Amino acid sequence: MESVCLKCGDVGFIEAIVFCNKCEACALHRYCLDGPVVFTDEVIWFCEDCEPKKISLKTKSASLANNALQPRRKLKHCVKRLTVRNQQHKKIKEKQKNGKVNSRVHNIRYEQETESENECEPVPSNAPNTNVVPKSVLISQVTATDDLITLEVHVEAQPIAEPMWRGNLLFCDKSKTIGTVNGLLAHLSSLASPKVLEEADLFPEVLSADLLPRSAVWPNSFKKEGPTDRSIALYFFPVNERSSINVFDMLVDDIIRTDDAIRVVTENAVLLIFPSTLLPTQHQRFHSKHYLWGVFKKK
Repeated sequence: MESVCLKCGDVGFIEAIVFCNKCEACALHRYCLDGPVVFTDEVIWFCEDCEPKKISLKTKSASLANNALQPRRKLKHCVKRLTVRNQQHKKIKEKQKNGKVNSRVHNIRYEQETESENECEPVPSNAPNTNVVPKSVLISQVTATDDLITLEVHVEAQPIAEPMWRGNLLFCDKSKTIGTVNGLLAHLSSLASPKVLEEADLFPEVLSADLLPRSAVWPNSFKKEGPTDRSIALYFFPVNERSSINVFDMLVDDIIRTDDAIRVVTENAVLLIFPSTLLPTQHQRFHSKHYLWGVFKKK
């Protein structure tokens, strides 16, 4: 089929036909183009559908400039509000020293603090807490039941990352060695009492242990309600070596199967070690595996 000029609607001179540089379907005569007619030079022409759309640089620059100024305006407004609040705090403190502050001033200060904090950077109520740091525990929160350390706080216990003891368990029976578990790590619980830290600091590298029926050493307080994560003083895990992990897993499985417990006499107390299967379901596994946990009891 012969190409028809989009402007004059005629075939005209075929040698004067110029096709769209992009779609190569639409055509136009050289003498129908705007400007002087040149038959020797190459002509770059785009039809209406293929013609590149022009972007208004002025509009784009203005938009970018406005977007760049918004954070600065917000920061400037925030700083201004904080400056006003600090000045008001200073005045209120001066009035407090002179004994002239009243309840109305306190109410105004509270409203202004709330307003300035919300305008500067509100904290979303559904923000995920991705970095959970163990909360510090006051000694006044520690209570004693059955000579065991328990806590009156409602924060989930976590093993502190850095182990506070590395060593071995030596199982003896009437001064005769019956087995050794090497490569153990003891991690302090994030809810443990300072007394636990003091006693664990005195651990020797090798702890002499007895394997006893759990019923013989089970604390009275656990008989009533059972232990929780707040009962944990120490977490016990193996070092990251295949042989130590295998021996540790065998020890945990045997204690669970036989319903036994481990007793270690320390410097000033007795350390009782139980399997994690005795804890509430949500605390029975750490990294999908059962583990051992310990609690101190007075001698």
